[in-house]
Amino acid sequence: MSTLAQQLERADRLAAVTQNVGFALWQLQELEGVAAQYFVLLVQAEKGMGLTEGNALVEKAQAKTFGATLHQIAKAGLISSEMEGRFENILAERNWLVHRSRSESRNAIHNAKAMAALVARLEAMSDEALALLKYIDGETTAFVQQHGVSMSYVAQVSKQMLEQWHAADAL
Repeated sequence: MSTLAQQLERADRLAAVTQNVGFALWQLQELEGVAAQYFVLLVQAEKGMGLTEGNALVEKAQAKTFGATLHQIAKAGLISSEMEGRFENILAERNWLVHRSRSESRNAIHNAKAMAALVARLEAMSDEALALLKYIDGETTAFVQQHGVSMSYVAQVSKQMLEQWHAADAL
């Protein structure tokens, strides 16, 4: 194979790897933020505390590491041991991705099998992060319904927030 063809092949592999790394990080960041909100809602928030105080608690919780948040969630008894194991696994994968993936996966750019294995690992990570996001969503929905918040009210507030975000994006 010509040198140019090899360079193009490596460039294509690099593009595939970086796209999957970016998406996995995006999913993991969302999970980290949502896990912090979940902890605040179920453990720290108090009825009638107000949006400003609630947002301050969320900001403080989101400033902590993902591992610290997961420890607090488990300590509070908010998840089963099975779910705790899944969260611990995604934390380990997140830490690998952030701290060691590049040094341990350099061969992925030069070898199709290594690239396929890395991409499969990244896709599995993204899929598990999404599954855990859906789990937290379900638990949060059940919690707010148990506390008398109607789903129509949640939809209304969500719509207002999305409209505010879109208006801010347009600026």
